[in-house]
Amino acid sequence: MTNITIKDIAQEANVSKTTVSRVLNDACNVDPETRKRIQGIIEKRNYSPSAVAKSLSRQESITIGVIVPDISNPFFGEALKGIIEVINNNNLAMILCNTDDDAEKDRKSLEMLKEHRVRGVIYTPAFDYSSKEDSAFFKKSLKKIVAPVVLLDRRIDFLRLDGVYFDDYQTAYDAVKKFIEAGHRKIAIINASDEKSLPRLRHQGYMQALLDAGIAPDERYHFLGDYLFKKTYEQAKIMLAMEDRPTAVLATNNTTSMGFLKALYERNEKIPDDISCIGFDKINIMDIIDIQFNYVERDAYIAGKTAMELLIKKIAFPNKSAESIFVNAPFIIKSI
Repeated sequence: MTNITIKDIAQEANVSKTTVSRVLNDACNVDPETRKRIQGIIEKRNYSPSAVAKSLSRQESITIGVIVPDISNPFFGEALKGIIEVINNNNLAMILCNTDDDAEKDRKSLEMLKEHRVRGVIYTPAFDYSSKEDSAFFKKSLKKIVAPVVLLDRRIDFLRLDGVYFDDYQTAYDAVKKFIEAGHRKIAIINASDEKSLPRLRHQGYMQALLDAGIAPDERYHFLGDYLFKKTYEQAKIMLAMEDRPTAVLATNNTTSMGFLKALYERNEKIPDDISCIGFDKINIMDIIDIQFNYVERDAYIAGKTAMELLIKKIAFPNKSAESIFVNAPFIIKSI
C-alpha cells in the first residue's frame, strides 16, 4: 500500500485539505455531496490508518471489547494474537470476556461491555440469538453498546454485521467428498448442536455431500453435542464402540478432534489404519509425535488480525456498508 496523504485525497476530490480533515473528524459543516465524494475516495485509496488515528483521537475510550467462547481453545488463542497485534499498533486497550460457550455468560459479557463504554467489539457469539426474545435482546444490547461490532468465526444471521469467517459449509462438504473419493461410505460427524449457526452450516455441508454422492445419511453417525472436550470425548467413545461403526469421521473443531483421538487411542487404535479422520484446525502435537492427522488449516491468527483491522476501519467510517470477509482454509491431507 502506498503512503496516501490528506493532500492526495484533497487533490482527487478537488477540495481543500481542511475539508478532508473535517470529513475525517466527522465535522458537521461539510456539504453532504462533498462528504460522500471524499469518503468514497478515502475508502477507495484505503486511507483508513490515518483516518483511524484521527477518529480514535476524538474518543473518550480507547478500549476494545473481545468476546470469545473458549479461551483454552488454541484457535482462539491464535486469533487473540492477531487481534492484540493490531490493538497494540493502534495504541488501544482490550477487555477480554470468555463465555465458555454458555448463553448466559454471553449475555452478561455484552452487558458488561456496555458498562465499560468500549470503542468497538470483536465478538464470537456463544449462540445465534435466533428466537424472537433472544434477537430482541441482542439488538437492544448492540444499541446500548453504541460501538461497531465485528463478528469472528460465527455469524448472526438476522443482522447485517461486519464479520470475518471461514466457509464452514463448503469446507465440511469438501471434507466429506474427500472421504467418498477415498472409498468411504460410512462417514460420521462429531459436531456441536445444529441449533447454532456455525455447527449448522458444517452439518449442512456434511449432509449435502452425502446426498450428492447418492449416500443416504445415517442418523446413527450424527454425534451432536457441543465443542467442549468432555462431551466430544464421550461421543467418540460411543461411536467407536458401535457394532457397525463408521470408517471415517469428520471432527468439526480442534477440541472435537482431541476428544476423538483420546477415545481412539484408549482402544489402542490408530488413524488411518483403523479409522480415517479429517479435523477442523491443526493440532501441533500431531506433527511432533508423527501422527498422520488430516485437517483443515484455518489460520486463526490471520482471522483475528483481519477482524481487528475491519473493526478499526468501521470505527473510522461508521457509516460504511457492512462486509463479510472469508479467510482461505486449505486441506492438509496426509493419509485418508
